[in-house]
Amino acid sequence: MERLNQGRHPAHLEPLELEILERRDAFGLPPKAICDVLVDVFFRWVSPILPVVNRHDFMKHYHHTEERPSILLLQAMFTVASRFITGQQSQTVTAVSPRWFYKKAKALYDAGYEQDLLTVIQSVTLLGVYWDGLDDLTESGLFYWSRLGIALAQELGYHEREKYLNLSQPKQGLWKRIWWTLYTRDRSVAAAFGRPLHIHADDCTVEELTEIDFVEHDEELQIEYPTDELGARFFIQYVKLCQLMDLGLCSKLSSRSDQASRQVETAQCELGLNEWLVSCPPTLEWRQSRHNFLSAMLFSTFHTLVCQLHLLQAPVSSVESRSSAFHSASTVISILETLQSHDELQYSPSFIICHAVVSFVTLKCQMEASVPSLLHAIRSKLEANLEIVEILSRTWPIANIFLELFQSMTSPERFNHLLSAAVEECRKRAGGEQTGTSRPTGPFRRPKVKQVILPQSRLVLQILRRETFRQPTNLYQASDAANQDSTLNGESSSHNATSEILDDYELTSGALEPSAVLRNLQEMIRLRQNHT
Repeated sequence: MERLNQGRHPAHLEPLELEILERRDAFGLPPKAICDVLVDVFFRWVSPILPVVNRHDFMKHYHHTEERPSILLLQAMFTVASRFITGQQSQTVTAVSPRWFYKKAKALYDAGYEQDLLTVIQSVTLLGVYWDGLDDLTESGLFYWSRLGIALAQELGYHEREKYLNLSQPKQGLWKRIWWTLYTRDRSVAAAFGRPLHIHADDCTVEELTEIDFVEHDEELQIEYPTDELGARFFIQYVKLCQLMDLGLCSKLSSRSDQASRQVETAQCELGLNEWLVSCPPTLEWRQSRHNFLSAMLFSTFHTLVCQLHLLQAPVSSVESRSSAFHSASTVISILETLQSHDELQYSPSFIICHAVVSFVTLKCQMEASVPSLLHAIRSKLEANLEIVEILSRTWPIANIFLELFQSMTSPERFNHLLSAAVEECRKRAGGEQTGTSRPTGPFRRPKVKQVILPQSRLVLQILRRETFRQPTNLYQASDAANQDSTLNGESSSHNATSEILDDYELTSGALEPSAVLRNLQEMIRLRQNHT
């Protein structure tokens, strides 16, 4: 077992405190070869999603025999990285586990060993992803470290633009990356566990991230290192998705938000998701045929948001919402299966468990389908989801809880009963009998738009692929006519006209053009805001 920093401990600690840390083996590290593996895993799989450590600066100190990195930061980095050591590597590190490193890091933090506040915030942010069991959700767990990191960052002004004015560009970039990492953690944890937010966007003046913030400099040698462009673009887009959670998901957690405002915010979230989808850089678009780990993480997050928006509206969600949710849940499962086929699922961050859970629940809610073929498709997707959760449980033990729950909810007897009922329903329809799911005949009319849950997202994707251009929709002309009628007939006639517009509006060829989809959503939000 190697040791670090022995003989160079900070002067502010008393001998007894150092003795306690020694007894807890807080300075103990694995052999150098294993440390090298852990560092490589951290910067390859962890750092793109938690970009709080400058790689080149860290590696310079890591290979320096005199100025080694902070022991607290090392133990925190190894806490995260050791989670992803599997297969052949794990045979050489049987005595190394996330909890092993976590206890050392926590002991160092509790003793106040590290005095550099930047290093403390970096370490605390990384410890915020430690998650082994249910106990890690409460005391000294996910929420504890996340809140602590946010509090420390706010104390130093990481959320205030003015605090950045006197910083060098490299330090500005690092501060911004740390702050937005804490922001993404706050949003993802709140959305996953239904907890209130700790970062309120209205209180923050820090600027948005740009690719410049990912450029690393060696100020001593005056060297600028090349930027990982894909990693930088990924995190910038990931932050934008987390910002959309404020409208669609996190607003639901606020007791100050009423039903009318929530509906408007949900529609605004859909608009934002569609805008994000259209503006997402082509290099980040996920396709099974050109799979990329970071693109998979990004679009798995996107489609999980779609599913969560749908679930928040259930059971009164529209047919379009259910269809879009089914598509997104299926896409999440497809992404996870592709990750597994490339041996990358084991390196996925903890939020991928939330994605698997949300996709499962979304499909489970549609198991009452009366079409046997659809029921078979749902069953196939759920079985694939169970396999994914079982694989994830090898990396994240907490997933075992969901695995046991899902297995109890999808027994063969349950499926056979639903399938028999669906077949009987089809038989009655084929024989002309009345069924419980019979629909009235006549021309198709879209249901009233009580909420908007990405019914057109899949269309946007299809159109972008075809790269076609069509004429804008006539929705605005119709809405303008409704507004003119209101001047003659009063407010009530305007409201009725607006309802008719939304009732009769169909996806014409013009309405399928991506920019028209976005303008239509903006118009729907405007009309709704005028009459809520």
